Amino acid sequence: MNLKNSEFTLDELKILAENGQKDLQYAVGYYYENGINTEVDFKQAAEWYEKAASKNHVEALMHLGMFYAQGKGVEKNGKKALEYIQKAAKTGDKNAQYNLARCYEEGIGTIVDYSRAFDWYKKAAEQNDYRAMCCMGSYFLMGQAVPCMPERAFQLFEKAANANIPAAQYNLSILYRYGEGVEKDIDLADTWRMKAAQNGFKLAIEEIHKEVGIE
Repeated sequence: MNLKNSEFTLDELKILAENGQKDLQYAVGYYYENGINTEVDFKQAAEWYEKAASKNHVEALMHLGMFYAQGKGVEKNGKKALEYIQKAAKTGDKNAQYNLARCYEEGIGTIVDYSRAFDWYKKAAEQNDYRAMCCMGSYFLMGQAVPCMPERAFQLFEKAANANIPAAQYNLSILYRYGEGVEKDIDLADTWRMKAAQNGFKLAIEEIHKEVGIE
């Protein structure tokens, strides 16, 4: 079911979802969250995600967890956010694994734990989540929770940068500019910074504007 291009009206979908089928319940929540054939209504979205999440629908668990983390449609609750995201991550879903890592990194519903964050980023990266690779690269570059290994950071940033992750493109430009983990190459540094800027990465844009005198 392609939710972004579904031909069902919301009422039709709700009738179908009343039979308790979790994919359809998730779909109703998705409609409400994204304003598909209806007005955006985060409270209704949360209620329908809850129905699907109670049946262990992975994406519903993930969305509901993010709702609780942000206070979107529900009262903000870090512990509930962590609980739902953990449950989704343990199914092996890489997006949930990435977001669980962020919970540990940012202390959402738990104490900050960089070692656990790194472990969950690693699980997501092993499934080719390039955002997670970029985050792992930062850990290796800073020596946070793992030994400082600029060469390993470079490898991870390069892989994520080639997958068009703006933060990785910017970080790769920094490594090339200062010769960290790779031979210094100003041309490649400028090339990757420009790619990051073209993808909307704020620091890259600000640096380029400053160099050409744009305020």
